[in-house]
Amino acid sequence: MRRGGGTGRTGASAPTRPPAGTDGRVRPRPLPAGAALFVFLLSVYLLNFSGRPHSSDGIAMLATTESLVRRIDLDMNAYLWMGLQQGSFGPDGDLYSRKGVGQVLASLPLAWLGLQSHAVGLVQVAMLLSPLVAAATALCLYAAVLMLGYGSDAALAVGLIYGLATPALPYSKYSFSDPLTGLALFAGFLALLRYRQRCSRASAAACGALLGFAVLTRTTSLALVPLYALGYANHRDTEKAHAVILSEAKNPSRKRGWLSVQGILWAFGPQNGMALSSVFSAPLWLPFLAFLVLTGLFNYLRFGSPLVSGYLPQESFNGDWLAGIAGLLVSPGRGLFLYAPVLLAAIPGWLLLRRRDAVAAWLCLGVAAAHVLIYGKWFMWHGGYAWGPRFLLPALPFLALALAPLWERRRWRPPLLGLATLSFVPQLLGSLVHFAPFQDDLLRTGLPLYAPETFWQPRYSPLLGQWRYVRFANLDFAWAQAATGAPRLDVTVLLALVASAALAGLALWAAVRARGRLLLPLAGVVLAATTALALVHAHRAGQHPLDAPLRLVEAGERAGDALLLARPDDSLSVSDRYKGRLPAYGPAAEQVLPGCEAAAEWLPRLGERYQRLWLLGQQAEWESWLAGWGYQMRQEAGEGWRLALYARPSGELRELSREQAFRGGIVLAEASVALEGEMLFARLRWRAEQPISTDYKVFLHAFAADGTLLAQHDAVPDLWRRPTTGWQVGETVEDRHGLLLPAGARVAYLLVGLYDPASGARLAPLGGGDSLRLDVEYGEAGGLRAFPTCAITGAVGCGG
Repeated sequence: MRRGGGTGRTGASAPTRPPAGTDGRVRPRPLPAGAALFVFLLSVYLLNFSGRPHSSDGIAMLATTESLVRRIDLDMNAYLWMGLQQGSFGPDGDLYSRKGVGQVLASLPLAWLGLQSHAVGLVQVAMLLSPLVAAATALCLYAAVLMLGYGSDAALAVGLIYGLATPALPYSKYSFSDPLTGLALFAGFLALLRYRQRCSRASAAACGALLGFAVLTRTTSLALVPLYALGYANHRDTEKAHAVILSEAKNPSRKRGWLSVQGILWAFGPQNGMALSSVFSAPLWLPFLAFLVLTGLFNYLRFGSPLVSGYLPQESFNGDWLAGIAGLLVSPGRGLFLYAPVLLAAIPGWLLLRRRDAVAAWLCLGVAAAHVLIYGKWFMWHGGYAWGPRFLLPALPFLALALAPLWERRRWRPPLLGLATLSFVPQLLGSLVHFAPFQDDLLRTGLPLYAPETFWQPRYSPLLGQWRYVRFANLDFAWAQAATGAPRLDVTVLLALVASAALAGLALWAAVRARGRLLLPLAGVVLAATTALALVHAHRAGQHPLDAPLRLVEAGERAGDALLLARPDDSLSVSDRYKGRLPAYGPAAEQVLPGCEAAAEWLPRLGERYQRLWLLGQQAEWESWLAGWGYQMRQEAGEGWRLALYARPSGELRELSREQAFRGGIVLAEASVALEGEMLFARLRWRAEQPISTDYKVFLHAFAADGTLLAQHDAVPDLWRRPTTGWQVGETVEDRHGLLLPAGARVAYLLVGLYDPASGARLAPLGGGDSLRLDVEYGEAGGLRAFPTCAITGAVGCGG
């Protein structure tokens, strides 16, 4: 393989490499080798895949993705219980994530795929973005090494070191936005290298678009714009490119030249005009400005202003700068060079890289230094619950690039391999188990959350303390978890993933040796099939307690409905397993919402916004409000779940004014009914004329003209809250009943009555029979026209 350092000419294009070198060794073809690197790393990352978010950051962005793909909205109301932890309330009272939407948009196609089938989960499929981003970043790094004129062996070595010996490995399973920001920035750097070599407008536009997407993902990327602008201005064809611009600007016959940006800038002098016009070149900045406008649009849609991102006043750059910088680099808790010692070699490597391409070297250093300086000042420089210095993830490929010139020198390879092996250990540790249990245990020591000593004293370092959590029950892999999250080894999936990684490794070896051209496509097909198998087995449709009620919601939902989640623990499961389109609202029991004195007072907002509300789980305060707001149309329960549907009529109910007396001193003072589509609403008002000693149930049955029972509802009055033995003499008790009728059914009459649940005996009306019959008449439009006078009928069925 080629071992030289290239031509040494700044900005020079990588020389064309023949199939074989002077030493007779076969050189790998760049494209297949790069694709094989991508497939191999992706197969390793899928073996490492967990399929669940690891932080509130990831949950907030996944919630936004879910809202966008389900119903083209941006809220995260399903996670109201998170409150202001990762979200802020917009002017409409909804909760929105404060995070950039780049990660949301990037995961949107995957989330859409996850929404289409019950065999896989939306969250699990959306989280495939993380391994794809990590593998794609390694591929870009491979391409950048080649573009700078280094050999294919150096490109492969640097790609593998980045992918396996830096925090890119554990972060390939997390759902933070930092790796995606790094991919956008480094891909923009790659486009900039191509522009400097070929002066291609398409490359300039790609650079601007990628830089804009990085800003859309993390707003702090704006600070890097001047670095890219300077790198863009210092390309090797500056004189040639601007000679045309200046000639057009000076040509009186072409007035549009003076009206152009370049023409205006030329007024500052030829040399200044050339530099400034390069900085303000349209191919670079128009795509960037488009993404900047998109960022402002998403801010406006969420928080009412393009300049408001939702961050709280206390979330600012007011930290101890020196402590933050040192903490990001060398602290036992978060230090980059402790979590990835191989990157120490980037220091001498950068000096060699500068000889090859000074502009590229300085840009890489600038990006890395900017992240250290920016986040070193952030009030929470350590990144909260995370593994290592997550804020420096975008800088990793820029630092890893400096390892290429070292690999080109044979004497550097043994120490690089030694450092890479040492660096792999922290990445393996961060991949084996979730980092949260260790962080939670730090609080049990009595230290405050994020106390400085937890980052600076070695005994509190995750690099030492995380090992005691490494056991099978804590393994953070999809193949080691059941659908409910409990430990469960799936041998089939594990063996399939290992076999896929082995085949991908063989394909990579064959690509390096320029052999076995069919191995790479075969490895790609096997990887795709294995990924599908792993997702299906990890999801295990039908094996989660919430699958049954969620299928009921999907079958019965309609426009104007919303889903209420009574338990915080259900939010993520619903996001992953629910395939419908309804907006979901999680509990906010411990949060005070804007304009509300208590958490439950946000329910009236929902009552005004929606006609029907599904309640998943049990929440007494909510159910009390729902019973007064509407009518319970259905109630289902199973092992570990309960589902109820409440609805309110859009119009007034038709009343029956004649009172009907039953034996035992009970009077049906009023019966009011409404029919809307398949929903029947009945409001019964009862009055006790004497003390009642039996707890009766009320029944309401709907029949077709041929006597077919269409629907029924039996319950203790007022949804079990007002048993008849508690009625006061003379008191009127309102009792609401809702019926869901079969599609297209036509109700001919209703039967209303009471019965003793212990014996099944009905309480007879004073006029005879065992129930009251209400005949239904329809108008020409299909709605209820009127109810005639109630008639007394004989026994029809059993009230129970």
